[in-house]
Amino acid sequence: MRVCLVGHSADGLLSSSAGGSERQIAVLARELAVRGHEVTLVVIGLDEGERMVAGVHVRSGWEPLRGVRYVRAFTYRYPGLYRALRAERADVYYARGAGFYTPFVVLAARVGRARSVLALASDRDLHASSARVLFGLSDSSLSPFVAALAHFVYRRWALRAVTWVAVQNQEQATACAALGLHHAVLPNIVEPPPAELGDAAPDRDVIWAGNVWGGRRSKGLVDLAKLAQMLPETTFTVAGTLVAASCLDVIQLLQLLPNVVVTGQLPHDEMQRRIAAHRLVINTSPSEGFSNVMLEGWSLGRPCVTLSVNPSGSLTDDRLGICGGGDLVAMGAAITALLAEDRARAAMGARGRKYVRDTHAPDRVCAAFEQLARS
Repeated sequence: MRVCLVGHSADGLLSSSAGGSERQIAVLARELAVRGHEVTLVVIGLDEGERMVAGVHVRSGWEPLRGVRYVRAFTYRYPGLYRALRAERADVYYARGAGFYTPFVVLAARVGRARSVLALASDRDLHASSARVLFGLSDSSLSPFVAALAHFVYRRWALRAVTWVAVQNQEQATACAALGLHHAVLPNIVEPPPAELGDAAPDRDVIWAGNVWGGRRSKGLVDLAKLAQMLPETTFTVAGTLVAASCLDVIQLLQLLPNVVVTGQLPHDEMQRRIAAHRLVINTSPSEGFSNVMLEGWSLGRPCVTLSVNPSGSLTDDRLGICGGGDLVAMGAAITALLAEDRARAAMGARGRKYVRDTHAPDRVCAAFEQLARS
């Protein structure tokens, strides 16, 4: 099968540091290539030449500096991307998350009589109110109008035109059903962790990982700072790219708290090592798809405590962790209780490892993708 994946970055394949969506695309591409499929990753605006990486053909959708400024999107970039996608003659096209280029991915598939899969990167992808973040729009007075138009185009020519909307959890499936979208669950893919981390003994309490820029996850970062102040005896590690101008005061506060260590961005292998060195993974995001950090924590036997998110009911009845139900005090109490209960953590950790092996292992996810692409 010829598979064409499309993304805005090749960092998941070319770098050890990448965001969650970039890593998901990269791992899926590599694993499909291992299974014998002909796989291409088309990267919009890639300024490096074509190459083969881990069995995946990486090529650019357009050259970033070509075209006439201000009008290059419509005179060069979008037409060039469409031609590049059509030239692939793939059997299935895949894109992840809301973006300005996803309608062209779906169009190329329809014209070429191929299947298309649009995977939701997070719950936000379905909501027009988040279009300014999803499409990287500026904060000018025209942004709300441009955002509304952008999300209308995305909803009409991507979400409603795609063969399958791939959802990460049952909550997204319910939302898609309410919108009348043709959808199916396609779990996030998780590679097995290094064997040497399987029995690592944790020496710190909780780890929070995420990227905060341009306002993204700013509310979660504020709640994280409040939580760290509420639990002065609990050791926190905060990892990720924290550069949002609106959150500089919160970031500085975290750096000053004696029970918090702020590491900055970490390569993936180092992030896994850090997760293994902690007893719990925590998440303060108000919305999420299925956090890669949560999944990798479970693969290492580390339960998760969240403020609001509970994807597919994974934390219900303390199965793989505890959800605070939006209550920061309840989340803090759950962290304190689990840190004091070694047996409860061990039981949750064992369930987490089994869950990831059974649902998110590469062979399971690739098989689900193949079935989706052929159905």
